[in-house]
Amino acid sequence: MKFKVVILVAFLIIISSALAQDSLTGKYRDEYLLKKGDKLSIEVMDHPEFTKQVQILPDGSIEYPILGSMRVSEISAHDLSEVIKQSLQPYVTIPIVTVYVTNIYGESINIIGYVNKPGSYQIFESLGLMDALAMAGGIENIRKIKYVKVIRKNGEMMNIRLSDLWEKSTVQTASTDKLLLHAGDNLIVPPPREVNWAKINTIVSIIAASIGIYNAFN
Repeated sequence: MKFKVVILVAFLIIISSALAQDSLTGKYRDEYLLKKGDKLSIEVMDHPEFTKQVQILPDGSIEYPILGSMRVSEISAHDLSEVIKQSLQPYVTIPIVTVYVTNIYGESINIIGYVNKPGSYQIFESLGLMDALAMAGGIENIRKIKYVKVIRKNGEMMNIRLSDLWEKSTVQTASTDKLLLHAGDNLIVPPPREVNWAKINTIVSIIAASIGIYNAFN
């Protein structure tokens, strides 16, 4: 009887261990994968000589003390911390390594022109034009603007009327690709064409003076 109990307990321990391992693996299964240009903070507890701020190079690698060049693109920050941990064991007793992604490179859009807060804005998913304009503080004087321009990352250009954004039917279908901005896209709000009345008055005055001179000699 005791033997059966021992076997049952051992079996339960094995099953629990397997489930825990599967849960741990699943936890990191959908993690963000590092990309070229990302900035990382690599921290090794109590070892400042191995704590470093790095940026992933165009070839997908980083330079790290003692370990040299390491290819890190397309793996998770957790996986990288494990690789560094294993690699540092000959030099550090029980290394505790943490890798943070401090900046995601390229995941941004540019909003420029006649808006209150032009600049580059980081995004984590595609963004609607209305939300993008709100992010940039809105258009300075929306009554003067009839359209905005979108320049895609691939160079494609399109003009979109603001009236299309206000129409109820269009807003309801704002998920269509035309009204979405993706990483690398540019949103341009052209400034209004102001009438230069001073210049016009000067031209009118010159014409009037010319007519007056012409009449005086005829």
